[in-house]
Amino acid sequence: MKIMIIGGSFAGVSCAFRARQLYPEAQITIVEKNQLLGFIPSGFIQYVTGAVASLEEAVFVQKKDLEAAAIAIHLEEALVACFPEEHRIETTKGGYEYDRLVLAYGSIQESQLLEVSDEEALSLVPLAYKNFESAHILAEKVPTANSISIIGGGQAGMEAASAFVQLGKQVSVFETMDYPLFKYFDQAFLAPFLTDLEGIEGLTIHCNTSVKKITQRANLERTVLEETILEGTNKEATSFEIETNSGVERSDLALTMVNVHPKANPFYQVFESHSDNTIKTDAYLETSQADVFAVGDLIQIPALALKEQTYMPLINNAVRSGLVAAENLMKKTQPFKGGLRTIGTQLFGWYLASTGLLEAEAFNYPGKIATKSFAVPARLFGGAVIYSKVTFDADTHQVLGVQLLSQENCLEKINTAALAIETKQTLEALMQKDYFFQPAYTPVFDVINQLGVGSGCDEI
Repeated sequence: MKIMIIGGSFAGVSCAFRARQLYPEAQITIVEKNQLLGFIPSGFIQYVTGAVASLEEAVFVQKKDLEAAAIAIHLEEALVACFPEEHRIETTKGGYEYDRLVLAYGSIQESQLLEVSDEEALSLVPLAYKNFESAHILAEKVPTANSISIIGGGQAGMEAASAFVQLGKQVSVFETMDYPLFKYFDQAFLAPFLTDLEGIEGLTIHCNTSVKKITQRANLERTVLEETILEGTNKEATSFEIETNSGVERSDLALTMVNVHPKANPFYQVFESHSDNTIKTDAYLETSQADVFAVGDLIQIPALALKEQTYMPLINNAVRSGLVAAENLMKKTQPFKGGLRTIGTQLFGWYLASTGLLEAEAFNYPGKIATKSFAVPARLFGGAVIYSKVTFDADTHQVLGVQLLSQENCLEKINTAALAIETKQTLEALMQKDYFFQPAYTPVFDVINQLGVGSGCDEI
């Protein structure tokens, strides 16, 4: 069996390794358009903060790992045409026949509304760092940039802001919503974190602000006033003009950290797709064309807490969809169950984690929901407080969502909360969950147990 996989990121590589385990005699080939295999989306941030010594190290897999598993890898090669009825594809470097095809060519991080004044100029200084080539160019610009504008206050945007403030940069974040991280946290729950952000030197967050246009400052003439302000500084540094609905800001560097999305489906006449350009699949991840599967950021998946399909471009979802697609290549036996939008991160000295349904999404839930919010110590002696919020079905007490916030590392606990939601646990069941106690590391009653007790109940 010939298995062709288009895309060498998390979904494609996971599918390839699982396929090798399941079909030892198969001929497996990955076609990847980029020059470096396995570059992680946050690799640029890992590099500029010193977590890795070079961008080349910011990978989750290496070519030798695939070769050791007898998986062929073709780098700097892109899919250009697909002929499902003939079981054949064409790439920038040739043509291939296949028995099974897996589309895993991922997403892009570009605004669909933002106007860019000079595409050619900005190709020299990219606005995002999702791939290795762009990250490499931007890594050379950061040391000389004193001010950085970040468009988008989601997880990626806030992680970038946190990293750049740590490096001593003046950072401005532009967010269209009332507060940052709105997709993952309720606003009132984030109050301790948001209040803390107001006092961070070098950070300005512009909420309810839409960026309309980005212009390369190299193409604009400075006014006399600007020349006066820049007197004695590096006048060549200021190179971007950010036009918003409330004014204009200038900075040395601009990055668009907007939500990722699939490119316009180049094969829309071949594969059925949704209005957001995601490719339609059945429960087993097979597309409208037989023997062709789609995974990762190319598809919508079931949102477990809401019982509906949604676009959820997270790495864990990509990995799991790749594994499930491999299971179904010969015979469709394992449906993909979906995800909960589970995330965890560290920003400005705070640990934030979320999974499942928010209170703000109550209108999407078919029943009545209620919430509990409380704070518990991270451990018996010393340590910070863990702020917690649980969203649950008001009638059955089934857990639907959990949010955690602390200056102590509590991130791993969100995985337990996610498992509780997936297995349809109730508050009463969580109250009796078995946890170890060690006063130097834990409180007497774990935060997950506390979800089942909490404070008073607020019905929504």
